[in-house]
Amino acid sequence: MVNKENEKPREKAIEEAECRSCKRISWTALATPRRLNSFIYSRRNLVFAIVVAVVVYFVASGQTEVVRKVAATFAFAASCWVLEVFPLPITGLMIPIILTLLGVFSPQQAFAPFSNSVIFLMIGGLVLGQSIKKHGLDKWIGYNLMTYSRGKIDRLILLTMFATAFLSMWMSNTVAAAVVIPIALSIFTAIPENLVNLRKKMLLGISVGTSIGGMAMLTGSTPAMLATALLGGKLGFLQWAYYGLPVSLGSLVVAFLILKKMFPSPKLTLDLTAILEQKKQTQGFSGSQKKVLIVFLGTIILWFAGGQIEAMLGLPVSVSSAAIVSILAVLIMFGSDLLDLRDLQSIQWELMFLVGGGLLLGEAMIFSGAAGQISRTLSSLSGVGSTVLLPLAFGAISFALTNFMSNSATAAILIPVAIETAGVLGINPVPFVMTVALSAVIAFVTPVGVPSTALVYSTGRISKGELIKAGVLIAIPTLLISLLAVLVLPVP
Repeated sequence: MVNKENEKPREKAIEEAECRSCKRISWTALATPRRLNSFIYSRRNLVFAIVVAVVVYFVASGQTEVVRKVAATFAFAASCWVLEVFPLPITGLMIPIILTLLGVFSPQQAFAPFSNSVIFLMIGGLVLGQSIKKHGLDKWIGYNLMTYSRGKIDRLILLTMFATAFLSMWMSNTVAAAVVIPIALSIFTAIPENLVNLRKKMLLGISVGTSIGGMAMLTGSTPAMLATALLGGKLGFLQWAYYGLPVSLGSLVVAFLILKKMFPSPKLTLDLTAILEQKKQTQGFSGSQKKVLIVFLGTIILWFAGGQIEAMLGLPVSVSSAAIVSILAVLIMFGSDLLDLRDLQSIQWELMFLVGGGLLLGEAMIFSGAAGQISRTLSSLSGVGSTVLLPLAFGAISFALTNFMSNSATAAILIPVAIETAGVLGINPVPFVMTVALSAVIAFVTPVGVPSTALVYSTGRISKGELIKAGVLIAIPTLLISLLAVLVLPVP
């Protein structure tokens, strides 16, 4: 007979081993939420947006005709963005049509922002992200996240957040999320089912990591690109990283500590034997993967040191332009057979419409004097200490708006006002603009602000309450770190 007293410890040992043991990773793909593909979201909200625009036009009766038309267009576009009347890029594409029909700009002027250099900078980031997915570097990332975690749950979460943030520094946060979320979902197939908090922490870490990582570099977010475009190139890669990189790194560490506290995991070490065996079958980089990495790293080097290389080799103005470097990377990808025309179908070209429309709206606000009117009002209200109070106000407004509308739209609305306000006060506009742009990236409290958060939420593994609670607890210190950096660091 079997001794029952000896059997119980044996059963417990088997159960604990099953809790720790990981299976092989089953690689999965990410499905795009259906709602992102529909054209019109609400006809009732469309009527409301039109009514708001008409009301604004008549309320501004004391202003010049061009100010009234731009203000009405601004009100219509902002209402459409906030209420999601149309997909966000479609609203961006409407702006040049409306401003042309109203006689504010000629067709050439209206569509000029759509060929702004930041558009081509964005194209470079999107193509780099596509090349990473096509050549299986996402699987390499997944295997190494598990390997270097050494089975420690919190280490796995921290590595995932930093890997997500690093990718998001160089490409759209949506692209970064599209790369990393399938990695996380695939890892979930390998880890024990009972580790629910690990899954939640990882997905929320990805949501936060895409936004916080996007704060670090000029290529990481559309608000950053809008900022440098509207400032006329006063913000380069180094100038943005001067503010953004320390804010990003500090905020990422704080976010990890908050998630660790919110979703505690058991103190155990996962058995990675099956995953390590699986990894051995794909050991080493293929020739195409090496080429992608070389192009990727070369692009980053030129983004930062293009000016120095240009001067050293006696080249004309070329590789000091981030846009030129981005398109050069794209051409090399196609010339090296790393990508073909079919790969272009998977790239989010609609983002060009959103950014182009946002740039045009910002230029119209400045050109017409509408932004100047708002700026003079803000400056008169702020009084003494305006250089401290106004950044705080811009940061708070930007953060509030960005979680209920597109972060690109938030930046397009507020950055022109920030630039004009600094002009009225006779000070450097960079701190005001950085405040708006950095705050606009803190858009992970709701699924509305950035598609990357919507993609995380669409997995169905995070409740809306958990998303909002974690988002608020992480967003508040991130906003404070951003404001502190802008107020304390001297303007470069």
